[in-house]
Amino acid sequence: MLQSNKIASLQLFLGKEKTNYYIAQNEKMKKDNINEIKPDRLLAQKRDYFLGNVLLHDISKKIEAKDQKVYFVVFKNGARTKLHYHEGGQALFVTGEKGILELYTKYSSGCGKVKIRLNSKSELEAGDMVYIPKYRLHWHGALKKSNFSHIAFNSFTKKGKEARTIWYESDFTSYGTKIV
Repeated sequence: MLQSNKIASLQLFLGKEKTNYYIAQNEKMKKDNINEIKPDRLLAQKRDYFLGNVLLHDISKKIEAKDQKVYFVVFKNGARTKLHYHEGGQALFVTGEKGILELYTKYSSGCGKVKIRLNSKSELEAGDMVYIPKYRLHWHGALKKSNFSHIAFNSFTKKGKEARTIWYESDFTSYGTKIV
């Protein structure tokens, strides 16, 4: 039995790796089930940032996260994000099926346009975890004719403010144009 005002250690196994999590016992624990969370209607305005059918769930509100934004995202039938970067880092924890992450390098910019070059491409599957550094241009989503889901943890800035995400229209091969 856990004692109050102490730190408890919880070990989780993700794939073959063991991960330790520490829970402060003097704080209230918020529990919910990710399968019962409904898409956030206020996030409908973000639909312009995706290609295809995407369900976006803001779970940071449910778990009362105060230092990061946490989203559960489901990409249906090959759907994906548009090209973008975050002003804070982003960690993705893949929860279902198969997807892809592509990272790009910006090598020229001006007037809201950037020239891009594919830097790396990784297929992702349930249990995979990736970290995307701040300002790294990328997109992620389902493989063609597949579904894909992940939990995204978007870090706040050093000043404790929600980091912005900068979105681009793109051909995913040579250029991107900033969405205003």
